[in-house]
Amino acid sequence: MPGGSVNLTCMAVGYPMPSVKWVVGVEDLTTEDDMPLGHNVLELTNIHQSTNYTCVAMSTLGIIEATAQVSVKALPKPPTSLIVMETTATSVTLTWDSGNPEPVPYYIIQYRAKASDTNFQEVDGVATTRYSIGSLSPYSEYEFRVMAVSNIGRGPPSDPVETRTGEQAPSSPPLHVQAHMLSASIMLVQWEPPEESNGQIRGYRIYYTSDPDAPLSTWQKHNTDDSRLTTISSLTTDITYSLRVLGFTSVGDGPPSDVLQVKTQHGGELLGMVNNTSVLAGSAG
Repeated sequence: MPGGSVNLTCMAVGYPMPSVKWVVGVEDLTTEDDMPLGHNVLELTNIHQSTNYTCVAMSTLGIIEATAQVSVKALPKPPTSLIVMETTATSVTLTWDSGNPEPVPYYIIQYRAKASDTNFQEVDGVATTRYSIGSLSPYSEYEFRVMAVSNIGRGPPSDPVETRTGEQAPSSPPLHVQAHMLSASIMLVQWEPPEESNGQIRGYRIYYTSDPDAPLSTWQKHNTDDSRLTTISSLTTDITYSLRVLGFTSVGDGPPSDVLQVKTQHGGELLGMVNNTSVLAGSAG
């Protein structure tokens, strides 16, 4: 490991007994005055670089050599060039470069949603430099980073990359839908955005009908922008209307809210609101 120590022992046998020295490159590590006979131990400390060391044995009969290689095994370097190649509403595809001269056995991908303070989730054992992570939340910001892993351990993480997943249609209806009559023929409808908008709400659609048993596709429709209230006019007096509200993104419509019933009465202002089995009665004109 970097900063570690090792002893290299060289033994040589002959007659006459040879002198033994250690050499690195062209530099003698053993002085001529201190060359032992037949046995030489080289003590290396605080090693940070892989190096070849040569043992030289010499006598009046000649010279022989043997080389020892000291390899410094470091943690792998962080991967580089991490980029987002593709995004869908629930997945992100990442690519990166190894960042290491030696082959990397595998990688670990870490990711987390930026909107939360949760720890990184991990995908372990990734053997390629391209990978798709699924089961993500739509229209959410995520942070990703990658680490190389060797037999020494996991290296430091790459620079992070951030991206937002794509949009989907809302998966829940608008909340707290309310309606009341401003006059005998004008209805005010109010609501709150869906809990699971899955994107940017581009607008809302109010369906209303006097025949609640008819298919929703046959109900009258009233579109509005991304505000949270609207008015519907030219209603028939003295009739009960059923209404439902849905939100939509650029991808599609979300589910409609539960049926809300509002009753008008000739000459009335706020005439009544029926939601399931409960009735809220207002003042009559």
